[in-house]
Amino acid sequence: MRGRRRPVRPRRSFFIAGEGQSERPFARFLQHLCDEAGLHVHLDIKPQDGGGSVAVIEQAGRWLKRNRSRREYRARLVLLDRDRIEVEPQEGIRAQAVAARYELEIVFQDPDLEGLLVRLHKGQEQRKIRAPDSESELRKVWPEYQKPPTAEQLRQRFTLDDVRRAAAHDQRLRKLLEVIGLWS
Repeated sequence: MRGRRRPVRPRRSFFIAGEGQSERPFARFLQHLCDEAGLHVHLDIKPQDGGGSVAVIEQAGRWLKRNRSRREYRARLVLLDRDRIEVEPQEGIRAQAVAARYELEIVFQDPDLEGLLVRLHKGQEQRKIRAPDSESELRKVWPEYQKPPTAEQLRQRFTLDDVRRAAAHDQRLRKLLEVIGLWS
């Protein structure tokens, strides 16, 4: 006689939108870290078509509105490069207003994804990098880097310890890790 199977507990789902194709592998890398840590979560990754910060948030918000019945999300996040907002402060104000309308939380990468990847390297955690220099600075510590990196390249290069070490000096990254359960 067969025993009854216990029901499978649903994963906690998080919506993550990014400015473009580079954010998708980074979010997949975060999913890998969640899996390694034994977290029962699913990161629903939706890269947008690019454009300005407001356009990216609008696209994410419209996708969520069209697909509301698909899944209930614990958090709805949008990964944006901070450097764009610094260039146009009014864009940042509009981006925050649109994000609030769609109940999205903006997570800024400082100054962009490449700058964040520099800080994941040991000894680089506190580096302040200007956006125009971020890719060249990344190539100094990761000469083989190609944009966009794949999730597999990120998994081979970095660990959860690397991400947590950088997050200790980056409140935006720490907030992202807290939300998805990788920071305690």
